Amino acid sequence: MVNRFLHKANTHIDQKTTRKRVERVLELVRMFRSIGGMRRERDAVIGSQSDLITAEMPGLYEADPEAYIASVSAEVEEAVSRLELQEQELIRKRYLQKDKKFDFLLFHELNVSERTYRRIKAKAMSKLAYMLRLEVESRSNDAAERVEARG
Repeated sequence: MVNRFLHKANTHIDQKTTRKRVERVLELVRMFRSIGGMRRERDAVIGSQSDLITAEMPGLYEADPEAYIASVSAEVEEAVSRLELQEQELIRKRYLQKDKKFDFLLFHELNVSERTYRRIKAKAMSKLAYMLRLEVESRSNDAAERVEARG
């Protein structure tokens, strides 16, 4: 375990790709929270008809994607709750509310400068990426290290 942690500390993380990956997961959770309830209500009404669909196409319904997204949503909520209060507020308002707000509106609402807002956001995204295991290692650094090892 210590070796794995030290390896992670020595690798270079592609910040841009990692941030995009975290944002995709946060968007998925936001959509699930706003639309998921409607899907559950519809399933309760349809009931027996879904049995027919499942019987006709068993391969499509073997895995339960809704349960998976619900577990991802719970994991994201747990990770967000472990952030500092200012980071939590930023992530919830920017990514998890039904009507997400834009950066240029949020930094005024949070009473911080744009530069401070960007720092808080970057730090929160890095923490979430680490907690949710969404980091993307930089490939260009690996190639550069191999060239240095040969030379």
